[in-house]
Amino acid sequence: MAGSEEYTPPSWIPRGVSVPRRRLQLANLPTPLHSWRGLPRVPDGTEVWIKRDDTSGCELSGNKVRKLEFLLAEAVEKGHDCVITVGGIQSNHCRATAAAARRLGLEPHLLLRTDTTSDDPGLVGNLMIDRLVGARLHLVSSDEFAAKGQAQLVSDLSAQLEADGRRPYAFPSGGSNELGTWGYVQAIAELDEQAEADSLTFDRLYFGCGSGGTSAGLALGVHWSGLGARGCELVGLGVDDTPDFFYDKIDGIYGRMGLTPEMRSRGGMQSRGEMLPSSRELLRLEDHVGAGYAESTAEELDFLVEVAQATGICLDPVYSGKAALGMVEDLHKRPGAKRVCFIHTGGMLGLYAKESMLLPLLQKSEASQ
Repeated sequence: MAGSEEYTPPSWIPRGVSVPRRRLQLANLPTPLHSWRGLPRVPDGTEVWIKRDDTSGCELSGNKVRKLEFLLAEAVEKGHDCVITVGGIQSNHCRATAAAARRLGLEPHLLLRTDTTSDDPGLVGNLMIDRLVGARLHLVSSDEFAAKGQAQLVSDLSAQLEADGRRPYAFPSGGSNELGTWGYVQAIAELDEQAEADSLTFDRLYFGCGSGGTSAGLALGVHWSGLGARGCELVGLGVDDTPDFFYDKIDGIYGRMGLTPEMRSRGGMQSRGEMLPSSRELLRLEDHVGAGYAESTAEELDFLVEVAQATGICLDPVYSGKAALGMVEDLHKRPGAKRVCFIHTGGMLGLYAKESMLLPLLQKSEASQ
């Protein structure tokens, strides 16, 4: 079972901010930070580094486990016996939740959005791990998901489990709420310490934005740590909705944390809670949805293959592949960045769901060698 410890926040967290009580030790931390040599299409004069959150742990790999360290610590502390969360049929977050929950003796219940609920979902990609660890899968059609919404679906399943005498602990897709956000506040403390040890400064920090919680935590960390004041711009590439949607969602998370967007300086307390700039001032969000969430264009998959063959680093088609392509496009669109860092948030198992699209690209590549 993963160890639980009292959470000690970074020293730069402003006084009066309410911080989590406990944190589990689920991830292999710190994740590596190293130069991303040979990355294709990068403009001359720009040096790219990569923060390897894809190596945070095998079944738990990727950014989701940092959030789960806080979310599941609360579930255990409060005596819950099962967990409920939500995602797409190939959700990295649901897979990570299922594996982590089993490590803690909790039964995982996954509400998975799919185009059909009549067929067995199979064992492709993340579903293999979901089913290997014995997750209870609750398939929800896209139409039902749209009609009821995530909150109602979670409430209905919670009520069913409670009627059976269970004590469910529920959290939203991506673990993106006020508690899960602390995973990436803490990640900035880790990154800052690594960068300082190597005498590195970054002009920009890039990442894929999929549910808003990673964005919210990174933005707080960059702001409170002083990275932003030292010239580091935070840039998120949205992979499933518009920048305005995510700005509003992030501000909603901050509101539930007791943080309000009325004071423009670092730190400081008011009676209504710690205040800070709105999310629109804390980070830059760009639309890189492409053909749609979890839908891949030929250009995206071409780039993914190109990166793997040039650098040995595999990106996923849903998050990091789109985000890395968005990063190199942004570096050309807004030139002048000398050194940047890309946060690889994981998700490689999603590649298996793209087998039919990747096969001709790989065959073409092999034929040209």
